[in-house]
Amino acid sequence: MNASPSPPINHDRIFKNLVQDYPQAALAFFAADEHIGLDDDIEITFLGQEPPETDMTEGKLILDMPIRVRWRDGSREDLIILLEEETVPSRFNPERLLGYTVRVMRREQTRHIVQIVISVKRGTMEEGLTLGGDHVTTLQFGFLRCHLPDLRAADYAHSANIAVRILTALMDYPNTPEARVRVYGQAWQGLLELEQDPDQLVKYLGIIHTYLKLDTTEQQLYARLYPQEKRHMNQLAESWIEQGWHKGLQEGRQEGLLDGRQQTLAELLTERFGPLDEAVTRRLASASLDELKHWSRRILSAQTLDEVFQLQ
Repeated sequence: MNASPSPPINHDRIFKNLVQDYPQAALAFFAADEHIGLDDDIEITFLGQEPPETDMTEGKLILDMPIRVRWRDGSREDLIILLEEETVPSRFNPERLLGYTVRVMRREQTRHIVQIVISVKRGTMEEGLTLGGDHVTTLQFGFLRCHLPDLRAADYAHSANIAVRILTALMDYPNTPEARVRVYGQAWQGLLELEQDPDQLVKYLGIIHTYLKLDTTEQQLYARLYPQEKRHMNQLAESWIEQGWHKGLQEGRQEGLLDGRQQTLAELLTERFGPLDEAVTRRLASASLDELKHWSRRILSAQTLDEVFQLQ
């Protein structure tokens, strides 16, 4: 069986999901310099996509939808926040961000705007844009920057901010098996402590694993150091398969299609590893419940499609 190659990581999509799912938590972290807190009584509104005719040719803006923050008690003026994810810092173009800022300023008729550039890989970027002559400066354009690799994961290991706990997988930590396992385990602990929705747990556990993949030795160490979290992970995977089965019954799937358990696992595999080939589809269609449960546990930690089907 030939495993489908893993698709490239879509950082833009991941960050867009994170900010939309946990907007106040995300802003409390990314816009901390603007004193936005987890407990602030604020209303957060996404203002809409960037019009097609103004799409950027040099890259997409992460949330090409400005975020309006309104303090319900009226203590502060409404604030517009622009977030841009730039995976490779050296590719960042401040002119692009300036143009975007001006369009938003005109559209929303406000200059109360803060721009934040998020980067997930190491490297240097232009820190701003200055225009002028030999003796005068006519424009000084700056922005806030959140360079995740410069932050120490250990400093955020016990944060009460769910977005931060997820993002520790992108921060700096020693490249040792124990350190990697600690970051993985503490991020998962954060999800379990701060999120009750099983769908969200599965979604963001997958994202943590996307950024911090444990090898076989590290998985064994993780099972020893975090036995309760590992058990919860297994239970969660089995629950997803069972939910898919019940969903299949409710929807009355036609004879010949994968039943709910198989369909759910197929969807999870596709999400993680890309389109499934015919051999994998046949294997799922003929699988027993025990095999499906075993594979569903494996999908949460396997690095490749082949590893999902390995026996232990």
